[in-house]
Amino acid sequence: MSIPAGCHASLSFYLHIDTQETTTTSQYDRLTLATNGTTKATFSNLNHNTGYAVHTYDLSSYAGSTVTIKFTGTEDVSLATNFVIDDTSLTLS
Repeated sequence: MSIPAGCHASLSFYLHIDTQETTTTSQYDRLTLATNGTTKATFSNLNHNTGYAVHTYDLSSYAGSTVTIKFTGTEDVSLATNFVIDDTSLTLS
Protein backbone atom coordinates (compact mmCIF):
# COMPACT_ATOMS: atom_id res chain seq x y z
CA MET A 1 0.00 0.00 0.00
CA SER A 2 1.13 3.55 -0.64
CA ILE A 3 1.63 6.05 2.17
CA PRO A 4 1.42 9.63 0.88
CA ALA A 5 4.37 11.96 1.51
CA GLY A 6 4.04 14.07 4.64
CA CYS A 7 1.58 11.73 6.33
CA HIS A 8 1.77 10.25 9.78
CA ALA A 9 0.98 6.54 9.43
CA SER A 10 0.27 3.94 12.09
CA LEU A 11 -0.50 0.24 11.81
CA SER A 12 -2.78 -1.23 14.47
CA PHE A 13 -4.14 -4.71 15.06
CA TYR A 14 -5.56 -6.84 17.83
CA LEU A 15 -3.71 -10.05 18.68
CA HIS A 16 -4.78 -12.98 20.80
CA ILE A 17 -2.30 -15.78 21.49
CA ASP A 18 -3.19 -19.08 23.10
CA THR A 19 -0.88 -22.05 23.30
CA GLN A 20 -0.58 -25.66 24.37
CA GLU A 21 3.11 -25.08 25.14
CA THR A 22 3.95 -25.30 28.85
CA THR A 23 7.41 -23.74 28.84
CA THR A 24 8.03 -20.36 30.44
CA THR A 25 11.46 -19.86 28.84
CA SER A 26 11.55 -21.23 25.26
CA GLN A 27 10.07 -19.65 22.13
CA TYR A 28 8.92 -22.66 20.13
CA ASP A 29 6.27 -20.91 18.03
CA ARG A 30 6.58 -17.39 16.59
CA LEU A 31 4.65 -14.72 14.74
CA THR A 32 6.72 -12.03 13.03
CA LEU A 33 5.49 -8.68 11.73
CA ALA A 34 7.67 -7.21 8.96
CA THR A 35 7.38 -4.07 6.85
CA ASN A 36 9.30 -4.04 3.57
CA GLY A 37 11.33 -7.00 4.83
CA THR A 38 12.34 -5.37 8.14
CA THR A 39 11.11 -7.04 11.34
CA LYS A 40 8.98 -4.68 13.42
CA ALA A 41 7.86 -7.17 16.09
CA THR A 42 8.08 -10.81 17.09
CA PHE A 43 5.59 -12.62 19.29
CA SER A 44 5.82 -16.18 20.60
CA ASN A 45 4.13 -18.81 22.71
CA LEU A 46 5.62 -16.97 25.71
CA ASN A 47 3.31 -14.00 24.96
CA HIS A 48 0.07 -15.99 25.38
CA ASN A 49 -2.83 -14.08 26.92
CA THR A 50 -6.46 -14.49 27.87
CA GLY A 51 -7.89 -11.87 25.53
CA TYR A 52 -7.03 -9.61 22.66
CA ALA A 53 -4.30 -6.98 23.04
CA VAL A 54 -3.95 -4.01 20.71
CA HIS A 55 -0.57 -3.38 19.09
CA THR A 56 0.30 -0.15 17.26
CA TYR A 57 3.40 0.63 15.20
CA ASP A 58 4.48 3.95 13.71
CA LEU A 59 5.05 3.64 9.95
CA SER A 60 5.58 7.36 9.30
CA SER A 61 9.14 6.67 8.13
CA TYR A 62 7.59 5.08 5.03
CA ALA A 63 5.73 8.26 4.01
CA GLY A 64 6.11 8.90 0.29
CA SER A 65 6.62 5.24 -0.55
CA THR A 66 4.89 1.90 -0.88
CA VAL A 67 4.99 -0.46 2.07
CA THR A 68 4.40 -4.20 2.25
CA ILE A 69 3.14 -5.49 5.59
CA LYS A 70 3.64 -9.20 6.24
CA PHE A 71 2.73 -11.48 9.14
CA THR A 72 4.62 -14.80 9.20
CA GLY A 73 3.91 -17.62 11.63
CA THR A 74 6.23 -20.56 12.36
CA GLU A 75 5.70 -23.50 14.68
CA ASP A 76 7.70 -26.48 15.82
CA VAL A 77 6.39 -30.03 15.35
CA SER A 78 4.54 -30.37 18.66
CA LEU A 79 2.02 -28.45 20.79
CA ALA A 80 0.16 -25.80 18.85
CA THR A 81 0.10 -22.05 19.38
CA ASN A 82 -2.69 -19.97 17.84
CA PHE A 83 -1.94 -16.41 16.75
CA VAL A 84 -5.30 -14.74 16.06
CA ILE A 85 -5.07 -11.33 14.33
CA ASP A 86 -8.17 -9.12 14.10
CA ASP A 87 -9.15 -5.58 13.08
CA THR A 88 -5.95 -4.66 11.25
CA SER A 89 -5.86 -1.03 10.12
CA LEU A 90 -3.50 1.55 8.67
CA THR A 91 -4.37 5.06 9.84
CA LEU A 92 -3.09 8.11 7.94
CA SER A 93 -3.20 11.67 9.23
